[in-house]
Amino acid sequence: MEETHPPPTLTNPRFTLELEFVSSLANPYYLSHLAVNYPNLLGISRADDGDTDSTSSPDAQAFAAYLEYLYSYWKTPEYSQFLTHPGPTLRALRLLQEDAFRRDIILPQVIEGLVGVSMPGDRTQTEPDTMEGSQEQPDAQNGAKT
Repeated sequence: MEETHPPPTLTNPRFTLELEFVSSLANPYYLSHLAVNYPNLLGISRADDGDTDSTSSPDAQAFAAYLEYLYSYWKTPEYSQFLTHPGPTLRALRLLQEDAFRRDIILPQVIEGLVGVSMPGDRTQTEPDTMEGSQEQPDAQNGAKT
């Protein structure tokens, strides 16, 4: 079996840099920051909102390929064990694989949905203490494996 990624170690500068970056993706407000300040990376066109082809930008293509690369190995147990918040981090990486999500992340309602604020049809409760008996719902929503 051929290993394509070096083994994870906290002494490897590339590993720690990528760990910090993918961990930051768990924060919806960081995703919003990327969308607002670096729309070209996400394939967001400020000039023509009707343009839904993110492949037109070389920057967007390169960033999408980088996100795919990151997701390919951070979802493995060998790497995901280092994530502080694996559920939200892997969920964000999975969502970022989709062109539509990368374009829509600039919308405030998408960020609110990720944060858990006013999600239509969502039955999650706002107080974490009240979720003791409902272990199934958070796992299904976050896409986290148990």
